[in-house]
Amino acid sequence: ATATRWPRAERGPAAANQSAAGLSAEQGRIRAPVFFIADSMLRFISFRGLLLAGFLGVALIPAAALVQLRHELGLAADSAQLHQRQAQRWQDIARLSQEQAVQFERASRQAAILRDRKLNETASQASGELQRAQRTLRQDAPAEAVPGIDNVFSLAAQLQKLPANRRQQRDALFRQLNRVLDQQQQTLALAGEKRQASWRDDIERMRLQANRLAWLALAAAVLLALIVTLLIHAPLRGLQRRIARLAGGARQLNWRQAGPADLQRLGRELEQLDLRLVELEQQKTRFFRQVSHELKTPLASIHEAAALLKEQVAGPLNPQQRHIVDILGNNALTLRQRVEALLKQDAGLWLSTTLNVSAFPLRQLLEARLASCQPLWQAKRLEVALDGAPGAVRGDPSKVETIVDNLLLNAIRHSPPGGRLTLRCGRERGQAWLEVADQGPGVPVALRDKIFEPFWSGPAPDGERPGSGLGLTMARGYAQLMGGELRLLDDGPGARFRLHWPEPEPI
Repeated sequence: ATATRWPRAERGPAAANQSAAGLSAEQGRIRAPVFFIADSMLRFISFRGLLLAGFLGVALIPAAALVQLRHELGLAADSAQLHQRQAQRWQDIARLSQEQAVQFERASRQAAILRDRKLNETASQASGELQRAQRTLRQDAPAEAVPGIDNVFSLAAQLQKLPANRRQQRDALFRQLNRVLDQQQQTLALAGEKRQASWRDDIERMRLQANRLAWLALAAAVLLALIVTLLIHAPLRGLQRRIARLAGGARQLNWRQAGPADLQRLGRELEQLDLRLVELEQQKTRFFRQVSHELKTPLASIHEAAALLKEQVAGPLNPQQRHIVDILGNNALTLRQRVEALLKQDAGLWLSTTLNVSAFPLRQLLEARLASCQPLWQAKRLEVALDGAPGAVRGDPSKVETIVDNLLLNAIRHSPPGGRLTLRCGRERGQAWLEVADQGPGVPVALRDKIFEPFWSGPAPDGERPGSGLGLTMARGYAQLMGGELRLLDDGPGARFRLHWPEPEPI
């Protein structure tokens, strides 16, 4: 026989030692490196704090991305407005410069012809306005427009110093000034277009950056959500498994808990509960055994005294006295049987702490159990039918034998003389199963929920004594101890019980 970890949580209070191998594997998984790190990090963080931090992290990452995007868009909008105002101012200055150049040229020509001082002043004023506009333009003009500004200053100074009789030279200088101003306007327009193109490139770059930032924020939020989920889910799942083991009867589990501080505190409280349950069960077992043994001695004396009276050792008895003695002896015997069954139930549930799992032929086990109770079913002239494959299954054969014995005795007791007793066995989907069916009166619907209760016994068949009420209880307890179940099926004219248990994998 080899110790084996069953696929589902053990049931019954006798499963503490059996769960040791499963606990080792479970502790290994819980104490994996990532959870060891999480244990160190979360030792002083509560479950609520971790949950709040997770939600804040998931919410703040996209929020930060949106704030960054808003900042970038604000900068882009400010840049666009600045470029637009700057380009408009350049165009205004260039137009003003051309207007002043035209005024300068017209006033200079008229002054040269009419020899009028006011016209000379007008020409000087237009030249000053032109130079003032160019000086304003120089403050933020693009680098490619600076040589043109210098040429305007130079031409304006030459025109102011030129004598009135130099008409041809004046005309050539004004034509050159107009060309320079035209080129300046074109240069400024090209500079504005370059600024607009640069702004559009910045907008496209920001758009691409915003897309990358959005995807990065989404990935970071999902990753953070997964991390927080794992940090919360893994400890809760381990705690849930151990609580299920505790509810199934396993005791003295390892309650060391990774995760947030309040989950670790809950693990310590559950450990105290586990120890308290062990202590209570030990007290119950001691009290149970003591009471049972204390009852056996006086019951044995009462039974022996009733037997002596029945044998008329103390003198002859009249019919009424013999009837009373029979009642006394029968009830003493019944009470003694129930005490012995109680002790057997106690041993089955509380003293059997391990499962001895091995491979065994289920059909041969049924044949052997049928042979052991052959005098009983032959006395009722029962027809026995056994159906099942001869293959081997895995489980605890001693527990299965006890279950089969109780089911067979129950079926034989309630079968009518000359009836049929049917046994079937097999395996399917990783589980072994067997059925025991009789042709008796069956179990009434109102009593189906009570037959597995301790010390409950239904009406006894004619000529039979009432049972102890512990056979089916013990059978179901052993079935649950193996991780399976024993239940009464609804079909049939008689009673049909089905036992199934998962076959554990060998280690």
